[in-house]
Amino acid sequence: MQKEMDMLKKNLSKRKNLILTFVLCVIVSIPVFYYRITQPVDSDFGQHVVFAQEFLDKGTFEPGVAGHPVLQLMMIFLTKISGGAIGLYAGMLLLQIFVSGLNGALVYLWIGDLEGKSREIWRVIASVSVTLLAPFMILALKDGLFYFGYIGIANYHNPTVNLLKPAAILSVMLAEKALNHAANKKSLVFLSAAVIALSSGIKPNFVLVFLPALGIVFLYLLITKKAFDKWMLVLGFALPGLIILALQYSGVYGAKSSEAGIILAPFVVESAFSKHLLLKFLLSSLFVIQGLIVFRKELISDRLLFLGWLMFAIGIFQNYFLAETGRKTMHGNFRWSGQIALFLLVIIILRKAFDTFFTKERDYLIQKISFATTYFLQFAGGIAYYIYCLSSMHYR
Repeated sequence: MQKEMDMLKKNLSKRKNLILTFVLCVIVSIPVFYYRITQPVDSDFGQHVVFAQEFLDKGTFEPGVAGHPVLQLMMIFLTKISGGAIGLYAGMLLLQIFVSGLNGALVYLWIGDLEGKSREIWRVIASVSVTLLAPFMILALKDGLFYFGYIGIANYHNPTVNLLKPAAILSVMLAEKALNHAANKKSLVFLSAAVIALSSGIKPNFVLVFLPALGIVFLYLLITKKAFDKWMLVLGFALPGLIILALQYSGVYGAKSSEAGIILAPFVVESAFSKHLLLKFLLSSLFVIQGLIVFRKELISDRLLFLGWLMFAIGIFQNYFLAETGRKTMHGNFRWSGQIALFLLVIIILRKAFDTFFTKERDYLIQKISFATTYFLQFAGGIAYYIYCLSSMHYR
């Protein structure tokens, strides 16, 4: 009986910490998103509100929006269900704040159980702080740029990349089950397909880095004859993801009126906005590079780590080497591939670090110090960027 009571208390405590993580992320996000959405600043929020209003007026989206209209449909839903009490701008604000809390809560769940009260506190701190992480933007002292040239992690000007994050986290959590178990429940296959469809409908960049990486891991496990859930990967991820991507490509780039296409254009977009690209890449990746050094021997044997680094490599390639043609060239829409891939790899390595440093008997003092140092530098960058976006009309 006492054992059951202790277990109940433990579960209640963790539920409280999950709620605490969500609330803290919401509280932290309110000031910056309120300022960026309600004030006349440089951001993408107003443009997405216009897209939603156009649908309310005309009943259709333009081709570029029709391929991924989930954000607009959510805003319209909030307006309709509230009888107009929640306007499109208010709906945008509510969604961004809710998503911030959801991201922290999902990271908390994904990190998993840690024994001991103090360790549980660290789990909460990590889950909240990771939503604020950004590059260590020390070069801003020289060029005044906090965003351009870096691979962003925290983002306060684009609503769809923020909305994409929880769907991406869920997809990778589900992919881990497929990679590490020979068979899963059919309900997880359907859930995977639904989340992939949702993420594609928000922004296709996650699927653009996730599916190629998953395909490489799939082939590796197949060749090495390792056990994994092939049907979940095919039916839950690959098939729905490829179908939706094909439809999106046809709708955006296949229309006769479209002047846009996708081309190989190494560094054309990024070099137009900033210099010092190599150094800024390194400053964006301090924490994950540290993770590569520490966990290098498990890079392939740990299937999730392998997937994370493949996504990052593919995302970086798209970020720096791909561009759209026509008037969309300088929109930098492949930046989101690098950003979502880096965000996910940070969480994967953070989770790996917690599992290694808190649950293993071996002393990892040097590794703990190096991880804490790189994480703190990027957290400091995140605080600097938060303050900048809260006080400036720019996000650059």
